[in-house]
Amino acid sequence: MTNDLLRAAQRIVRTQGPEGLTMERLAKATGRSRATVYRQSGGRDALLDALAAKGTDVGDRAEARERILRAAREVFAKAGFEAASVEEIASAANVGVVTVYRHFGDKDGLVTAFVDELGPRRAVREARASTDVRADLQRLAEQMLGTMREDGALVRLMLLEALKGGSLLHRVRAKSPTRMLTSLTALLRVHMAAGRLREGDPQVLAQAFGGMVMAFGVLGPVLRGDPPPDPEKTAQQLTALFLEGAQ
Repeated sequence: MTNDLLRAAQRIVRTQGPEGLTMERLAKATGRSRATVYRQSGGRDALLDALAAKGTDVGDRAEARERILRAAREVFAKAGFEAASVEEIASAANVGVVTVYRHFGDKDGLVTAFVDELGPRRAVREARASTDVRADLQRLAEQMLGTMREDGALVRLMLLEALKGGSLLHRVRAKSPTRMLTSLTALLRVHMAAGRLREGDPQVLAQAFGGMVMAFGVLGPVLRGDPPPDPEKTAQQLTALFLEGAQ
């Protein structure tokens, strides 16, 4: 990125604000073609990031990643993981394609980040063990069921993509730093070590508990057309049933 491009961009931002910085205005200010300006700068978002790094007030740049993930939610829900394009998501987020690649690396990286932020997975990842195993599991089940209801279309999409055996989801699972089963196993291992659960394989217990939540939150509504369950009531019931065997 050349200094004259940065200086011209800085003048535009100072006189017209961050929203006033467009490739057309910058091309006119520097006497270059729009294509040349884009190629030399990396796009509007790259320019704003560079200006922010030099101390120019360009507004809140931290939200770009969240905007992209919100846009991905909309595009994935409509098109699916395989068919959705980075260009569609960038357009929906009102950012340049380069910005998407800068934050996520490639489409696989974007899907990985998106899947890791889905409500049920995030709820398990953030769960922490207390001294009350019933309260921990009931709270976790309630959070998972609640987010499954909110993210119903996307959770169903994940299930269908998994059943189809698509290569993209397989790659994403392989590189994802967050696994629901791993996180839930770690939580149950703590309670098992403290004597709150009988000795055994914590991973088997994690599969059992996670399977119960999925059965109520996803399989019932998808396979039988059941209405989404009440998160609080259902969490109490399935936690009691689980602990009857696990303790």
